[in-house]
Amino acid sequence: MIRGSSRRGSGYAGGEVLRLLGGHPEVEVVQVTSERLAGKPVATVHPPLRGRTELHFSPRATLGESDVVFAAMSHGESSAMINELRESAPVVIDLGADFRLRDADDYPRWYGWAHPAPDLLGSAVYGLAELHRGEIATASLIAAGGCLATASILGLAPLACAGLLDPAVPLVIEAKVGSSAAGSQSGDSTHHAHRSGEIRSYAPTGHRHTAEIRQELHAGPATQDVAFSATRR
Repeated sequence: MIRGSSRRGSGYAGGEVLRLLGGHPEVEVVQVTSERLAGKPVATVHPPLRGRTELHFSPRATLGESDVVFAAMSHGESSAMINELRESAPVVIDLGADFRLRDADDYPRWYGWAHPAPDLLGSAVYGLAELHRGEIATASLIAAGGCLATASILGLAPLACAGLLDPAVPLVIEAKVGSSAAGSQSGDSTHHAHRSGEIRSYAPTGHRHTAEIRQELHAGPATQDVAFSATRR
């Protein structure tokens, strides 16, 4: 039996993790934290969990011990409190971007902030089982990949592994993304009246998922460039 906790389980990523864990016969979810929703039933925020859990959100200061902690926080938050997370569990699975990239210099370029724990980047494992199954099995820090990055890597990895990608030709990836990718916090671009029936380009150049794709396909400026763009629909 694995006892797991979710740090900030109020968003879409946290809710989906809870849904998946709730259906696993060998996992017991023991705590879900949220500062904004502390004290409220988890199932009132995540309808798929109705009738499946009686847990209430608790503040992060009360995070107790477990076997695994899932960190579902905004980019930049989990790396700032990684020591606290690791004190709560021997295995931390980060759903954000804080440990996806191995080179600390990539964070100022792609995310706009300096990494507060660069010494951990070398030991963090990119959480894509199709490429890193053996490493994931023994890792204490696992970084879940970005949604569009994961889709792109899975589509191209067989070709890259077989040596079928021409390094002289840039990889051009155009990804379509739905409204849930923007997260649970609302904004002008997430309202139905703004999104219904339209297609909107999002980060046509310099999208941060480019770094993950280059890293996992072993592509880069010296070998093969990646042109990645995303379009909201």
